[in-house]
Amino acid sequence: MEQRTALTLREAGMQISPAEVVETATTQAKLLMNIVEQTKCYQEISGKKYLQVEAWETIGAFNRAHAETESITPITKDNEIIGYQAHVQLWRDGIVVGGAIMPCYFTENCCKGKEGDAKHKACISAAQTFATSKAYRMNYSYVAILAGFQPLPAEEITEDMTKPVDKSQHWCKVHDTTFFKKGKMISYAHPIEGTDPKEWCHEPYKTKKNQAEADETEELGPEEAPQTTALAKPIPSQPEPAKEKKGFIDMDWLKESQKILKWTDKTMATWLVSKYKVKGGLLEEVIAQLTKEQQKEFVQEIQDRREMS
Repeated sequence: MEQRTALTLREAGMQISPAEVVETATTQAKLLMNIVEQTKCYQEISGKKYLQVEAWETIGAFNRAHAETESITPITKDNEIIGYQAHVQLWRDGIVVGGAIMPCYFTENCCKGKEGDAKHKACISAAQTFATSKAYRMNYSYVAILAGFQPLPAEEITEDMTKPVDKSQHWCKVHDTTFFKKGKMISYAHPIEGTDPKEWCHEPYKTKKNQAEADETEELGPEEAPQTTALAKPIPSQPEPAKEKKGFIDMDWLKESQKILKWTDKTMATWLVSKYKVKGGLLEEVIAQLTKEQQKEFVQEIQDRREMS
């Protein structure tokens, strides 16, 4: 019998260069797109496609990796079994290259309507499927992303995700996602995918004074709408008062405000161009086109946003 050792690829000395990783992943992504579209082994929600376990197994096959169930253990509560937990490992050439542990409860859809042994059997099977998808996802999600699919396995989709999305309020048209507010967040926001370090897009702040301008901004398309970002947690120290020098904005104060709000020069310039209908360019060039009254209004807007952060 072939002797197998639980080592990682790194420990086994099987490292490849970043360029080789990208080249291999790109080739796999192109093949994956064709296979998945032909077999329809995905679930689509709100225009986004989530790969099913068969698609993840295909990615594993590209990399000569296969999944094996290491163990299945019952999950108990008050001495009663309420589900099962599966531990799956990924093997490649006799070496463990990944794995995952995932539970499945009797409350899951796959178990509903079943009783007795059928319910236990369905739960055990689903736990293995969940863990298998998770194991492949943890190792090869970059291939799925390059192919244009979501990194979350279809098996992990919840009922809440399948409900129609209410876009009438707290909806970001720029990034096509929902603003949310939880924990210590004092305003609605969402993280911007693909930013490192992570940036946040903040729901436009509306007051009676600027309601008309805000409504006009919301009607703009994704390419025209200002991309406003802000921290989603309170700033301990109180912001310094806004400063103005002979009708011009204090750039030192503005740079400090940008750090607090997580606004880049491009984001701020885009916002000003959209609001005041001036010509684009560098931030300083855009600001120079504003009238003194517009600069005062802009300073007050930034000050309000700082107080909200």
